[in-house]
Amino acid sequence: MNDDAKPLLAARRCLRTRHISSTCTACVDMCPEEALVVKERRLLFAASKCTGCGACTSVCPEDALIAPAFTSEALENAVRREAPQGSILFAAPHAGAAGRKILLPSLLHLSLDWLLLAIALGAKEIRLLYAQGSVDEENLSVITSRIGIVRKICDELHLPVELEAVRGAPKVDAGRRRFFSKLSAALEPQDTSSPQTQEMRSRIAKTLLEEAFVRIPEGRLRLIHALKRLLEKSGKPDSREAAKLFSAPRIDAAKCSGCALCPAVCPTGALQSQGEGGTLRLLLNAGACTGCRLCADICFMNAVTASRRSVARRSLIDASENAFLPKERRPGVRHLGRQARRHDQRAGLSDMSALQTRPAARASAKRL
Repeated sequence: MNDDAKPLLAARRCLRTRHISSTCTACVDMCPEEALVVKERRLLFAASKCTGCGACTSVCPEDALIAPAFTSEALENAVRREAPQGSILFAAPHAGAAGRKILLPSLLHLSLDWLLLAIALGAKEIRLLYAQGSVDEENLSVITSRIGIVRKICDELHLPVELEAVRGAPKVDAGRRRFFSKLSAALEPQDTSSPQTQEMRSRIAKTLLEEAFVRIPEGRLRLIHALKRLLEKSGKPDSREAAKLFSAPRIDAAKCSGCALCPAVCPTGALQSQGEGGTLRLLLNAGACTGCRLCADICFMNAVTASRRSVARRSLIDASENAFLPKERRPGVRHLGRQARRHDQRAGLSDMSALQTRPAARASAKRL
């Protein structure tokens, strides 16, 4: 069986690897073939069951699952090439698409950020073509749900766009193809990746080793960039529908012990801490929060809850612009006081003032 379409699990990014208390099951819940399972609180990948649809890559909050044969860089290049033409066709294999198209392993590979980016770059007509009897048709509700969210955002911003999912006319029986694909995987489990894919896997592995442990995922930055452009095109200051795509932690000051564990484990640096004079202060970059819930999972006092919160346009813009700055150089991290608060707001950092006077544990008095 050809393994080109199968994703790589970047364990270093996976929330389950980063902390054993993580309850994330985003990829497990999405996988239509049950190729991803959680066992003893660890994520396991059964490559023999995987059909390479890419559904898992579209829902991981930390981009821990990567498709080596169809990287985000390749897809972005294709979207930037086709979107300015005004219309764009995303097609799944065996869907019978003809003419100009962007061929995907599955339409489930398309997360919201890709659809919004296409519109931001000029696409006014987007068609998603799937094959009869395919995994896309079996999970059509997921695809139509994403289409519905994008339509609501565009309607609110008064941006005209035609977006629909259409069943194509496959040249082969997609159901039989999937059956024989699984049978082939069981009979020939050895790796048959192409040399190009093997080279890409090596490049991805090297990149993962060199990247920062605390980072904002590409998917989140892409979403922020797309929303920023859409807001600029519409002339509106904000979008209530777009704000629903973001979540941020809420902290109960009465329960918080001041241990500062939540900012220490935050994979994106959305939560940052300051400790001085026995007082703990937490800063939140709401645009950088992916809603992974790790801060809530690790809180032994049950003081943190993850919930949907409105994120202002300014926070989104600043989260994108400051994303690549080293953590210790981000504006507002080293300063306290009224001037610091103004500095924090310009940087998209909101002061979680409920904890300002909360006594900090000894360990949290030092900078993390």
